[in-house]
Amino acid sequence: MSLTRNKGGWLLLMSMFVAIAFAPALYAGQTASEGDPVPSGILAFSSSRTGNADIYIINADGTGLVRITTSRAHESEPAWSPDGSRFVYESERSGRWMLFTSTQYGEEETQLTTWTSWSAAWSPDGQWIAYTTGTAIGMISSSSEDNQILAQGGRCGLPAWSPNGQSLAFYSSREGNEEIYILRLEDGVISRVTDNPAKDFAASWSPDGERLVFASERDGDLEIYTIRIDGSDLIQLTHNDVVDMLPAWSPDGEWIAFVSERDGNPEIYITSPDGAQTFRVTDSPGDNLYPAWKPIDDNE
Repeated sequence: MSLTRNKGGWLLLMSMFVAIAFAPALYAGQTASEGDPVPSGILAFSSSRTGNADIYIINADGTGLVRITTSRAHESEPAWSPDGSRFVYESERSGRWMLFTSTQYGEEETQLTTWTSWSAAWSPDGQWIAYTTGTAIGMISSSSEDNQILAQGGRCGLPAWSPNGQSLAFYSSREGNEEIYILRLEDGVISRVTDNPAKDFAASWSPDGERLVFASERDGDLEIYTIRIDGSDLIQLTHNDVVDMLPAWSPDGEWIAFVSERDGNPEIYITSPDGAQTFRVTDSPGDNLYPAWKPIDDNE
């Protein structure tokens, strides 16, 4: 991995969290049998398949790949607006990571922040965009007229809105190592979800708001887990000796997209919430990261 964040020595997540070398797997991910349901939906993600990181969209079945950004700078970590018409993402075109928005197909691009910021997440009501500076979680209005710092302390990042828009899940090292926390926006109360000596990060909410899916090093390498928001009922979804990380729960609750190195380089996969069925979505020599599901449009 060569992409870096200069501020505070932060590395793009593949380098940020993986401190040991993992040998490429010699097997492909488990696939569904004939007659099993095929994932539907659309994913945005970032890929370095052309040399630098850009934003792409693809159907969940691996068809319909479209490149969205084409600048010479790196663009990464796309997040959809709740109506699915726009993206927010980070770009380092000015020499540091800042946030931009554009239409689904890269038009009408607007710069959102002028300070170092990344890992954006759009609120369910479309009014706010959460982000990190590396040591703080903030949110800015989608019109960029109002900005608030919500939480500080230690390394922190990857904020994720609850489905009802009342809370943010994020990871933080405020108590020593990276754990998953939930910030209640109404009163600023922060509760700890995970409690393990290993790193836990990259949380995504189930559509019913009852569980989180996240990545953890607790079994020696990065694997995908789900947990209730009160910290109970931990379930491990992936079981192998390679990197599995950056999970994202689908809007209908039927699938979880994630990144895995099981076939050598980082690719996007989709698994069922019980881990029984797994599909490979991308297939390229580059690094394919940060899958994000397009919200369901009830009119489509």
